[in-house]
Amino acid sequence: MSTEAASAESTAPAELPTAPAEAPTPAEAPAPAEPPASAASTSQRVSVHRTVVLAVPDWPAVAAGIAHGLSTAAPAAVLRAGRIISCNAPARASGVETGLNKRAAQLRCPELTVIPWDPEVDHRVFAAGIGVLEDLVARFTLLSPGVVSIPALSLRRTHASEESAVEELLTGLTDSTGWEFFPGIADTAFAALLASRTATRVPPGRTAAFLAPLPISSLTAVDAHAYAELVPLLGRLGLTALGRFAQLAEADVHARFGTLGRRAHRLARGLPDRIPADHVRAREFRVHSPLDPPSGRSDVLSFHARTLGAELLGTVRAAGLVCTQVDIELTATTGETCRRTWRLEDMDESMIADRLRWQAEGWLAAGGAGTGADGRGGPRTRGARPDRRARTARPDRTARAVPENGEDPGPDPTLVSGEDGICAIGLAAAELLSPLGTQQSLFDQHPGRIAHTLERLQGLFGPDAVLVPGLQGGRDPAETNLWTPWQQRPRPERDPEAPWPGAVPAPRPTLVEHTPVDLLDERGATIVARPAGLDNVPALLRIPGTGTVRVVDHSSAWPVEAGWWDRSTAQYRVRLQVVAEDGAAYLLSKESGRWYLTGRYA
Repeated sequence: MSTEAASAESTAPAELPTAPAEAPTPAEAPAPAEPPASAASTSQRVSVHRTVVLAVPDWPAVAAGIAHGLSTAAPAAVLRAGRIISCNAPARASGVETGLNKRAAQLRCPELTVIPWDPEVDHRVFAAGIGVLEDLVARFTLLSPGVVSIPALSLRRTHASEESAVEELLTGLTDSTGWEFFPGIADTAFAALLASRTATRVPPGRTAAFLAPLPISSLTAVDAHAYAELVPLLGRLGLTALGRFAQLAEADVHARFGTLGRRAHRLARGLPDRIPADHVRAREFRVHSPLDPPSGRSDVLSFHARTLGAELLGTVRAAGLVCTQVDIELTATTGETCRRTWRLEDMDESMIADRLRWQAEGWLAAGGAGTGADGRGGPRTRGARPDRRARTARPDRTARAVPENGEDPGPDPTLVSGEDGICAIGLAAAELLSPLGTQQSLFDQHPGRIAHTLERLQGLFGPDAVLVPGLQGGRDPAETNLWTPWQQRPRPERDPEAPWPGAVPAPRPTLVEHTPVDLLDERGATIVARPAGLDNVPALLRIPGTGTVRVVDHSSAWPVEAGWWDRSTAQYRVRLQVVAEDGAAYLLSKESGRWYLTGRYA
């Protein structure tokens, strides 16, 4: 999944069915109509990453009822912008539906309790109860309040089948929280999320067939805000089902609907929402900070989290990457730890601070961070599943008993003191992507206004005043750049689909130039490049205007000979990639006896 769904619509869709009373085990997906051959074949070519999604139906209503102390049998609904966005099972049984206004809902169910939507309640209550998963799986990701995903690969080592693994997870979660979870299993997280609405297990390789008959509005389950305009537009074009949308050519979808449409098209075809090559893990990015004195106060934790978040994201951005998942780890004075993975795009330090605060409040409310399951500071045995009612009815830690003689007994040992609470917090980048894989196009939000501005610039200064970048075939980085005037069809001079032997392998340099440099060995002699290789080990790189940097690593040199059949176009050069002591990487080329700096890597 890509974006954390902050709106309640994506976590509690109107069509979510009432859970069956007897079966938490997912059912086998029925065999729907055969999907387009192109979609099915493409899905099978992609490496399958099975995902388990566990979702609580109508989570905003469930969380609001817990926060306000309502009985599970009492009808409750959550109101946002004057409309019901979520209602629990008793309310639905009385005729309440999402989309109704408050008066219409209470007319159908007079005893209905209507609660304003509070996103912090959704996060805090879910973070408090989902901690039991730490004892059942090695890692899980909070996609949104009420929805958690688990990679199926992590379950195969401890369970004989996906069904037995899901059954154990459901048993542990239900016994600990009392909530009802719907499981979904599929080849992609998007399909697993949709499968969780009906507690369905989609067999491997059948994800495209499962998605084909679903309505196009299912895309809003990923991000209701991002697809708010695209989904109605696709419906007006007659693409009412995911299968019909998947039949279109990817290039045509990208040209008409941009990056967002291309991503939706991949989801509809049963493919991951990102190209696997975009995922990178160059090195570990972690930050850690002790808290002295330890604290359980939300404002103190948020302050430290915001500082650490800025440090982590600054390091990631300096490496030319983007973080879309962050691991938050809290350490208590008793040695207990609470670790959660949060996923969201456009991440900043304030978002990290909010999620750390929700995680800490949920952990403290559940008896963590030195308070114990009974709220008295004793360590909690890891793996135990305390009774939910016992955890809910915690003693009042603010009241102090005064003896009959009136003497002050001193500090209450049950209060969280400076020696109790959270003593350290740590953040780690759990998923890193290349910036091109996450940035949004300028034309996704205001395409008409931007297009009008660009057309006016072309009218004033000529067609070449606005150029669109692209790629074409070639061996050198400078040859692969293709600039096309706005709203004109690209006409590459060199076929981008040709093999181009000797071309620079991916990733391409981010800065292309042609600067004469000196590549020297330890003695200061110029490195000589022959078809058999280098005559010595590169040690120094002298760049005009920058100075001399020490080379700590380098690739094998490879010769490139092109156009040998025509003297006017014949080229012979030797390429070399080097890494400097400061971490910078360069692409060098030796031509006509001279070394040139032809590219820099970010």
